[in-house]
Amino acid sequence: MELFVYLSMGMGILGLGVLGIFLFSRRKAVVTPPGVFTKAAVPSPAARTPDDPEYQVSYAPPEFEWSGNSTGALPVKTLTYKQYECLEDARYGFRVVGLPPTERDLPQPHKTRAHGLKTVASLSKHGFLQAQAEGGFTITDLGLNALEVCSVRY
Repeated sequence: MELFVYLSMGMGILGLGVLGIFLFSRRKAVVTPPGVFTKAAVPSPAARTPDDPEYQVSYAPPEFEWSGNSTGALPVKTLTYKQYECLEDARYGFRVVGLPPTERDLPQPHKTRAHGLKTVASLSKHGFLQAQAEGGFTITDLGLNALEVCSVRY
């Protein structure tokens, strides 16, 4: 019986040692990646300019820009997040199609994005999207204005 107690205690101590080594080996060393400033090396805000590589944008610019001409009050003041996504896709040059949920996740033709039927119908009704002859919708100047002016409800 004494032998059993000693073996149990020994196995417990051995298990805790192995667990400690395992946890110690999984610990990550803190390494600052290149380009990250430490507290002492951070340049003052006055020394930063928009031409700094830190501020350069790495995504593709939109294909369409709002003309700046206001044609009156917009029909809505707030876009839903789905409407915003749909208009953003159209802004970047994609042809937008309205599809039911079962078909939305299927592969689409080149430069085409699928969105919900209600979302596309609503944006079309408000004049933000216009129908194309070959199917699908493209963004209008009013839609580009909505992207600039309207708030987004998440």
